[in-house]
Amino acid sequence: MTSVTPSSLRPNITRVRDASGFVGTVLYVGPVASAKASTEIYAGIAWDDVTRGKHDGSVISRSTNQIVRHFKCGPTQGSFLRLSKVDVGVPLTPQLMRTRYVKPDAELVAPDNLLSHVARTSSGRDKPIEFYGELKLRNRQQLEVVEEISLRMLGISQPPPENDEVLKEIAEFAHLRGIDLAGNLLSDWEDVLTIFKLFPNLCNISLASNRINDVGGSLRGAAFLNIKSLNLNNCNIATFRSIICIGKALPNLDELCVAHCNLADIDICMDGVISREESEEGLEELFKNLVLLDLSDCQLTSWQGQIMKFDKLPRLESLIVNDNAIDFIEVYGEEQTTASVVFPSLVSLQLAGTTISTWTALDQLNKIPTLRSLRLRNTPLTNKSGVGEVRSTVIARLPTLEYFNASPVSTKERVEAERRYVSTVSRELLLISSGAILAAEKDTNQGVTAGDGVSKEDQLFATHPQFQSLVEKHKDTMLSLSHHVSNESSQQGNIGEEIINVTIISMAAASCDMEPLRKRLPRSLKVGRIKTMCAKYFRVDIDLQMLHFRAEGDPFPTELEDAEHSLFYYGVSDGAEILVNEIDVVAVEREKARQANDHSRRIEEHERHVTALQSIQKNDQRMNALAAEMSRNKV
Repeated sequence: MTSVTPSSLRPNITRVRDASGFVGTVLYVGPVASAKASTEIYAGIAWDDVTRGKHDGSVISRSTNQIVRHFKCGPTQGSFLRLSKVDVGVPLTPQLMRTRYVKPDAELVAPDNLLSHVARTSSGRDKPIEFYGELKLRNRQQLEVVEEISLRMLGISQPPPENDEVLKEIAEFAHLRGIDLAGNLLSDWEDVLTIFKLFPNLCNISLASNRINDVGGSLRGAAFLNIKSLNLNNCNIATFRSIICIGKALPNLDELCVAHCNLADIDICMDGVISREESEEGLEELFKNLVLLDLSDCQLTSWQGQIMKFDKLPRLESLIVNDNAIDFIEVYGEEQTTASVVFPSLVSLQLAGTTISTWTALDQLNKIPTLRSLRLRNTPLTNKSGVGEVRSTVIARLPTLEYFNASPVSTKERVEAERRYVSTVSRELLLISSGAILAAEKDTNQGVTAGDGVSKEDQLFATHPQFQSLVEKHKDTMLSLSHHVSNESSQQGNIGEEIINVTIISMAAASCDMEPLRKRLPRSLKVGRIKTMCAKYFRVDIDLQMLHFRAEGDPFPTELEDAEHSLFYYGVSDGAEILVNEIDVVAVEREKARQANDHSRRIEEHERHVTALQSIQKNDQRMNALAAEMSRNKV
């Protein structure tokens, strides 16, 4: 472990680790009021894990019995360490890089092409595992040959020492094009720039989870033309000015990830309030080659004021804005027109974890004609409906979509979704025409507020802008809808209902060899009825059944988890497969036991936190009482 001196520790910058792998930041360097040796120097640490420490940075002075605060953190997040116990990490040396890769002459893992492990067969016998080509693989994984290496979580805190021997050895790896340094202890941009310079051919680098903080003046005048991909997720960046500096120093970036950073001042920076000199060059010039931008959890709240700052990036294809409090999408602002080109190359957009709550907000995405893929889940809009219902509605409302939540949209699925959408809206239109739905109720449900003189039908068309075009598109197959509605409107649930073909397949051990069950079922049929059917045919207890459905071409089955919901609720389409699995009771009990243990552990941790807080409060009260008594005695 490197020897540590007080001058080498920089409060709020230096990162440290302990023997158990916990990582923290130095917030204080100096004597501690509660220590036996009043002149001994300690390092005050705030751990990333808020339960790792013992206090909140305050102690009771040995000399005055009063509380002395050396730094501030969570109630059980702080620790004081002697300098001999402080581990500030290791430099990035050739020796460290080689430890991740086996030497060619090292002992073979499978000397006779047999691993030391065995596989247990169904008959209970042990079968040896053969491993061929070990030497070929090893030769291909030498540092002199590979182009990308991973140095994750090795405690790297600085570049290698500046001496000729080390630098000469590092030069042997100048061919490297990619380095993953995620989860290390880097905390200074000057060190990062030195590493950049050591590997001149570097194209891809990950610095995720290194608290490097904001750039400052470190990158001023620097230029790294080869770097194409930079990952700065969770690097404690707190201003968009740093991103502007990065854009100037790395002009050829095509991938930039800055998730979990605070970029709430995007609009201020780009409007020139902070620094006119830094913002005089537009983002479309700074990031003219950018293809992917990850802004997840960057404390963004406005699509128009913040996200639209990137609408002119000429090559941007993938934009990720997950977990931001964005509740409305407005593609065109007051000064823009439909002739304006916005996000000219955008293909993929991720909005998971946002606060979007109305379909009207989502309809704005139709103004981005290149959009083909959308990720939308865990939002107020999607949480109030079933997974299948949301998927079907999104597909119908966004006609250019080819992927939704990473699952492809087939032609068949689109046709079914659009027809179902037309049927549903037609029913609403019929009910409005007949006076069954009040305008106020419609406004509340759909998020559209009617103005004076606006008919209920016009409100409906405004809420469903794709309806009329979809009616025209499917008019040949929907001609009988009006007649069907007028004749059978008294029968609830028949409007828009369809009969679908499904194949029910058992995956349970006792019945997996049985022939699949092929049925024609109404979409309104509840999952509970399906379970009853499976219990009779496959002899699987209803309470032990787990049902999933899988649409054609969809690699991810969707669970039919609620027996009271219908097939339509989950979006089960014509030709889908319903998979019947049997719950492993032993595994369930084991999982319950694990959850109970986790719950008990969390309760114990909470009680420790409460005890620590109460102890601090009691100490505060005791010291305040003591100080008051001493004041009275002096008087």
